[in-house]
Amino acid sequence: MRTWRDARIGLLALSVLLLFAPTADALMLSYETPAGATDKDGDPVSARADVSTTAGVLTITLTNQLKDPHAAGQLLSDFGFTLANSTTGQPYFVNGGSISSSQGTERTINSDGTFNTPFGTVAALWNLEINSGKGNYRLCDLCNGGDAPAHTIIGDPSNDGVHYTGNSSITNGSHSPYLFGPTTFTIILGAGLPSDIYVDSAFFSFGTTEGDNVAGTCIVSCLPNLHIPELVPEPSSLLLLFGAGIVALSRLGWRARRPVK
Repeated sequence: MRTWRDARIGLLALSVLLLFAPTADALMLSYETPAGATDKDGDPVSARADVSTTAGVLTITLTNQLKDPHAAGQLLSDFGFTLANSTTGQPYFVNGGSISSSQGTERTINSDGTFNTPFGTVAALWNLEINSGKGNYRLCDLCNGGDAPAHTIIGDPSNDGVHYTGNSSITNGSHSPYLFGPTTFTIILGAGLPSDIYVDSAFFSFGTTEGDNVAGTCIVSCLPNLHIPELVPEPSSLLLLFGAGIVALSRLGWRARRPVK
């Protein structure tokens, strides 16, 4: 009996701690280039950005969705945006920020179109450019501090899965190594940033020179048009639910083992 009593006391203490554990919600949005988007040379481009916002932290995952690009002008090189408050719809400004970490996969394309993808991930070597006076932000390979012309983001190879068939701007090695697949950036914007801040007015840049920008279209949680933001429970909230489940199961077990009078 003492064992069950101690277990109940422990579970009760855990429940109390979980009830007072801080909770937060992650606001998630996604942007894509519109259907039929092209670069300045008229070649098709397609990219996606998935953005998660919690208090003080912005996580952005960029993906080049274009298969087998024809030329370097179709490579994803920047993602620009502003910030806004999901409650008021008003612009939100911060005075600073920095990339705390980034993660992507490198890919080198050979002259015959075959490619090498080393195992593991690397830092993306992009930079965060902030115009605090205008509230503009740019996650960029092309700006000062970026690694352009290397480390632009490329999409999948041709249908055979082992070759890129683009012109020499893709295969001559001058832009290698590329980043391939989803590339994720964690940006610290300050502890005072509310969790209901979201990315607005997004645009994508393509190529290895400045100025080839395509406005992004929101496709998920398109605030402020979406009345109920897509909120994803943070670990503290999930832990609370888990703890409640443990308490419920322990009570069932105790009842099952209680002597019948």
